[in-house]
Amino acid sequence: MPINICRLEIKGGNSLKKNYTSFSNLKSVQDYIQSVADAFAAVLDFEVAIVDENLEVIAGTGKYKDQIGVIYGTGSISYQLRCTQKSFLVSDPMKGQLCQNCNLKETCKVLAGLLYPIKLRDKVFGSISLYAFNETQKENLLKDFAKLETFLQHVVELISGKLNEMALYKQSKEVAEQFNTLINSVREGIVAVNYHGKITHLNRSAENLLMVQSNLLNGRRVEEVFSGISMGTLLKMTQPYVEQDVFYKKDQKTLHFMSTITEVKYGEEVGGFVISIRSIGEMRKLAGRVIREERKHTFDGILGQSTAMTDIKKKMCRVATTDSTVLITGESGTGKELFARAIHQESMRKNAPFIAVNCGAIPESLLESELFGYEEGAFTGARRAGKPGKFELANGGTILLDEIGDMPLHLQVKLLRVLQDFTIERVGGIKPLVVDVRIIAATNRNLEEMIQANQFRSDLFYRLSVIPFHIPPLRERKEDLKLLIHCFIQKYNLILEKHIQGYTKEALTKMLEYPWPGNVRELENAFEYSANVCTDSLIDVNYLPDRIIKHATTIPVNQHQERIQSIADLERNALTEALNRFGPGSRAKERAARSLGMSRSTLYRKIKEMDLEDQINAKGLQ
Repeated sequence: MPINICRLEIKGGNSLKKNYTSFSNLKSVQDYIQSVADAFAAVLDFEVAIVDENLEVIAGTGKYKDQIGVIYGTGSISYQLRCTQKSFLVSDPMKGQLCQNCNLKETCKVLAGLLYPIKLRDKVFGSISLYAFNETQKENLLKDFAKLETFLQHVVELISGKLNEMALYKQSKEVAEQFNTLINSVREGIVAVNYHGKITHLNRSAENLLMVQSNLLNGRRVEEVFSGISMGTLLKMTQPYVEQDVFYKKDQKTLHFMSTITEVKYGEEVGGFVISIRSIGEMRKLAGRVIREERKHTFDGILGQSTAMTDIKKKMCRVATTDSTVLITGESGTGKELFARAIHQESMRKNAPFIAVNCGAIPESLLESELFGYEEGAFTGARRAGKPGKFELANGGTILLDEIGDMPLHLQVKLLRVLQDFTIERVGGIKPLVVDVRIIAATNRNLEEMIQANQFRSDLFYRLSVIPFHIPPLRERKEDLKLLIHCFIQKYNLILEKHIQGYTKEALTKMLEYPWPGNVRELENAFEYSANVCTDSLIDVNYLPDRIIKHATTIPVNQHQERIQSIADLERNALTEALNRFGPGSRAKERAARSLGMSRSTLYRKIKEMDLEDQINAKGLQ
């Protein structure tokens, strides 16, 4: 009868956590295990076989060395050991129950065997076995099995220790790779410094900020690289971190950074420091963006101290709390969308969506589906599940219909229905959908004149203009121009890293005399141009756009009728000059519109209104 000996689990690798087992298997230390098997066989007169958790022979001596790569079946005693996780002493394999189902039973020449599990924590990684192939070996195995089992226990401890070591190595390597990926994903520059003040590592952001490879600074003293840092002071600091300005010289240029220096502790001992660096210029830009983002959607963020602007903002603030429809008129570039967003932000709907739709920028054939959505199969190319329109997306919030004067007449009818009963129908749909939206419309066109020309519905106009507001053009509130310029100086000094303080007296006079047909948008574009080309602290006339330099004042101060005519002529001249400057083609017109601070659709409309088409065709500009 076979003798079955059960033994307790070998506690190999106590420092290894449970999840370490996922990092290793016996194959990861196969060469080491083969050397153990060879050494074992040289000392003892037995054949050795080592099988992994998949029942594959991965090391052995004698015939088992030739079987490396062979996978044993579920009838083998190696499989029995894996299931029971217990050691076995098999004294007569041919007669015992353990080998009855083995597919190698008929050819097996093993007379006795001792099998021992290789375990780490609760996981079986395989087994190590000693086999006797003659009577002498069998006699010795049965006589000394207790000593041999103890010997196997020590061997398993060695293998478990090697697995532990491999698992720790693999885990530490993975942690190091994760850490390296983590610090390289940080936008701030990270500089690691050891206790002796020597740089040990730079992340990718630090390399980019300092314009140097990490290996060129590794080993250098941090005080030599950054002025403003003292290791003596850092080693005495009582707080876990300090913030200070540091400077780095690169190619005769001094780079300025804000740094946060954090100590790294090993227990109670300081082991080094981590220095995070941020460009002062980038921090200023970020601060400027945050401030502008917080203000730009409120009435406080709309610049203007003139009587007209102050009055408009006060009135809009009062009506913002209602759901009444608002119509905002004004020339291109006066900031109609900013006012619409400010109304939304001051309303009870401020936490709901604000959806802006430019009716003049969407092709007429697509405008209906953009506004009202469409059902599946409504037209060729329609999405399988349909698509919600802007009114549905704005449900609960506010929708801005910009350039409302460009809306086709047949869509004006559908919009009128929305204003009357707040229901819409998707293109291709038959079921009306109820929407809860506040409508704000905006246009730079004269809708009353369009009504007379049968280009706009009067009933829609009266529905839209429940609360009308007109934004005055910049030329009618020149007192706001200096305030706007001051704002643009601050903005573009941050963006372009300039130190512009203002305009010379002559240049400022030119700016005040110019009529600004593109209003605030054109003013900002003009300032951005000047800020880019200016090399001094003050912008003089030479740094102004050509159209402002060439502009001649022709507006008599006391002749109102002539003033109106002169402004129209100046606008016409500005359009002609821009078209001549940028040349033919649709892209050229888009650049011309951008330089004038207006949309492309507005430019095309003004060309048509001023009868400039024939003139442009004659010059070959179309």
